[in-house]
Amino acid sequence: MEPPSTRRKFIVTLGAAGTISLAGCSYIPGSDSSSSNTSTTTNSTGTDSPTKPSGDTDTTDNNQNNDKSPSLPGASVDDFEGDVGSRWGIEYGKYTVKKQDTFQGTQSLVLEPKNPKKGVVKISKSFYPKVLDLSKHDLSIAAKVNKPKTIRVKAEVIAPAESSKLLASRHIPIEQDGWVRFDLGYVKTKGNPVMDKVTQINIQIGALGGPEQDFQVLIDDLRKIPKPSKGKVMFQFDDADITAYEQAFPVLKENGWPGSVAVTPDVINGEDRMTEEHMREMGKAGWDMMGHAGPILPKMNEQEQRRILQKVKQYLNLKGHEKGARHFVAPRSRVSSTTLSLIDEIYETGFLFGGCPNNAQHPSNPNFIARVQGPSVRDVRRILDVAEQTNQLVVISYHRIEHGENNVPMSEFRKVVDHVKEKDMDVITPSQFIDGKSS
Repeated sequence: MEPPSTRRKFIVTLGAAGTISLAGCSYIPGSDSSSSNTSTTTNSTGTDSPTKPSGDTDTTDNNQNNDKSPSLPGASVDDFEGDVGSRWGIEYGKYTVKKQDTFQGTQSLVLEPKNPKKGVVKISKSFYPKVLDLSKHDLSIAAKVNKPKTIRVKAEVIAPAESSKLLASRHIPIEQDGWVRFDLGYVKTKGNPVMDKVTQINIQIGALGGPEQDFQVLIDDLRKIPKPSKGKVMFQFDDADITAYEQAFPVLKENGWPGSVAVTPDVINGEDRMTEEHMREMGKAGWDMMGHAGPILPKMNEQEQRRILQKVKQYLNLKGHEKGARHFVAPRSRVSSTTLSLIDEIYETGFLFGGCPNNAQHPSNPNFIARVQGPSVRDVRRILDVAEQTNQLVVISYHRIEHGENNVPMSEFRKVVDHVKEKDMDVITPSQFIDGKSS
C-alpha cells in the first residue's frame, strides 16, 4: 500500500532515479518550507555550483540570506543583488533598486513605465561568454504588484538568437498585492530554440484593462527549476455543471483519461448541476472532486474566507472525496495574499487562470498553478504543442460543454481531446500529480 500523501509535500517522479519529496507550500514570504536533500545554486552569471544538503546552515547561495526566503530546488539565474545595472539593460520604462521590500536577500528590482499611457517595461540580461542551459529547467520568478492592476509578466528566452526563441507569460490577478512566486510557462515558440544555448532573457511587464496603464511591479529571485522528461495535461470542469458528467465524462472515459470537477457544495443536486450520485460515479472512475466556491474571496475579510475554504473542504471529506478535497479552484481566478495564505494552509494545491503552462515536476508555487481557458481552442492547441516540446503541465479549464457565450460546443471540446491524443503527454488529475502517479 502506498504511503498517504501529506499536506505541503509533492512526490515527484524523476525518471530512473525514483521519487523524492519536495515542499509543496506556496512560497509566500514567511511561510515554512523544506527542501530536497541536494540542489544547485547559481551566481549572477548563471554558473552552477553545488550546495550542501538541506539542514546544513552553511550555504553559498546568495538567495538564502533572508529568513523569508524558502529553500527551492534548482538554481539562481539572477538574485538581483549587488550592481544590477551591470547585468540588466533597460529597453522600455525605468527601474530602480529597492532595499528591505524583497522576496529574498537585501534588494529587489522596481519596474515602472516612463509613460503610463504606454504601460510597459522591458529589461534584458545577456549571458556571455558562458550561455545559460535551460534544456532541463523551467523559469520561475517572484513578483509583487504595488499598484492595483491586473499584470502580465512575459519572458523571452533567446536561444541562441531572435530567430530561435520561446515566449513565456503569466497573469497576476488584481488583488494579489504581496510577494508571490510563480512559473513562467511557455506559450509560443519561434524557429528552433536550442535550450542549452540561451544567450539572453528579456522580461516584460505590462498592465491590463484600462486607458491608464501606470503600475509598479517589484521582481526578485529569477530561478531555473528542474523539469521532467515528459509533459502533462489536466482537464478541469468548474461549478459541477451537469455537462461535466453528461458530455465530458464519457469522452474522457473513451480515452481512459480522468478529469476533475471544481465543486461548489451549495449547488450540488440543483438544476443543471451534478448530483451526489454523479460525484460518486466519477470519483470511482478516478476523477477528483475539488473544492470551489461562489463568492470572490478577496472581497471578504480573512475570517470569512477561512470559513468558506474550510466549509468546502469539510463537505468533500464528508462525502467521501478525500483526495479531491486537497485541491481548490479560486472563484473567478481572484486571490489576494490573504487568500493564498489560507489556501496554502488548508489545501495542497490551488488553481486559477494564468494563461500559461506550469512546471510539470514541481511547480514553484503549488497554490498558484495556472490554467488556460478551454473555449479558446486555437490557443489551447498552440499551448499544448509548446508544452509537449518543453515538457510542461497544461491545465485546461471549462464551464459548460455546449453552445453559448463563454461555453464550448462538444465539437470544439473533441478537437482539444483529439489534439491531446496526438501528444506524448500524460493526462492526470491533481491528486495523481502530487502523489507521483501518471495515467
